[in-house]
Amino acid sequence: MPNLGEVIALSTPLTRALLDFDRALGKGAFRGKVGEQLAIAVANENRCAYCLAAHSDTAREFGVSEEDILAARSGHASDPKVQAALTFVQRVVRHRGRPSDDQLAEVRAAGYGDPEIVELVGHAIATTLTNYLHHLSDVPLDFPAVEFAAEDPATV
Repeated sequence: MPNLGEVIALSTPLTRALLDFDRALGKGAFRGKVGEQLAIAVANENRCAYCLAAHSDTAREFGVSEEDILAARSGHASDPKVQAALTFVQRVVRHRGRPSDDQLAEVRAAGYGDPEIVELVGHAIATTLTNYLHHLSDVPLDFPAVEFAAEDPATV
């Protein structure tokens, strides 16, 4: 079990909730590769070394290219539609759930409707929860360390 998993397991209700939430999101519009890219973008935004390393490792297992793993840290992707999702989740985190009207218009212009936007917020919340648990516990990494990306003014 990964080190952070041991922290999560301290609370049975939280463990159940996270597993259920993860299963539900895994059946949504942003599963697999894109789900991992979203988690990388959020972990970078929250400056969570543990989750950034873990999701970078998992993204490789899903076949995400090294280029897209690196780009996701800054809210970028080779696919413009995925990039819009990554930028949006970073903005949701940065602005504490209050993206601007222009930022909402941008994600809608990329082809996402309200159901997908709500799901993107769910991904931001799920990753932020584990990011915060790592910040509190500071358990050691059990994945290869990854460098944070610098803040990208384009995602502000």
